[in-house]
Amino acid sequence: MNDKSTKLLDYVQMLDNDLSVGGFSCLSDLRSRISEGRIQTLMELEGYFLHPLTNRLVRQDGTAIQAVYEAAELLDIASISNIDNMLLGPAVTTDECEAARKRGKRLVKLAQALYPWLNLSVLEGIVRDQLGPACLPTVHAYINYQLGTSCDQAVYGYMKSAICACVYGAARPLNIARPEAAMLAGKWTAETEKAWLLEKDSLTKERFESTASSPHIA
Repeated sequence: MNDKSTKLLDYVQMLDNDLSVGGFSCLSDLRSRISEGRIQTLMELEGYFLHPLTNRLVRQDGTAIQAVYEAAELLDIASISNIDNMLLGPAVTTDECEAARKRGKRLVKLAQALYPWLNLSVLEGIVRDQLGPACLPTVHAYINYQLGTSCDQAVYGYMKSAICACVYGAARPLNIARPEAAMLAGKWTAETEKAWLLEKDSLTKERFESTASSPHIA
């Protein structure tokens, strides 16, 4: 999927790792596992993709994208901010939170440069008022909502981009040839998409729901 709906993801992969906010932090996790010797074989790599990574992409990031779509439909800024903060997680330090905000600010600027015709004032406001860090799933979801992309397609694009980044990031240290890496990326993307289709209707979004009264998008 290489179109206007995933252009931001393509550019994030091309640029420095500092812009790898949110779900794409799984790439650094994978590299750490490889460097520590916890992943050395293709079977171990497949286990990573089909378990912890699928869990992250389907049950956290995919659910968050779905929740952002619903919040955007309701013009609910408070819920979008709440989702964004949940993606960052509760166990971050003050320094890590500040670093995430700086990365998010750069990410929103990149998004506006790539989609100059879109009104991204909601994302800009979240960053400006420090309502959330502007994680990649949040920004990707809101952009795709504005583009009129279906929620499923936005999730698929996100999953495919994350999986490809991880597969090609692992290929060199594990000596996986590029044709085989491409085959594996396609295989594991299909498995992750299947998991999303099977689970999306039963996944709870309670942790992404805002209990605060919700200011509305103008």
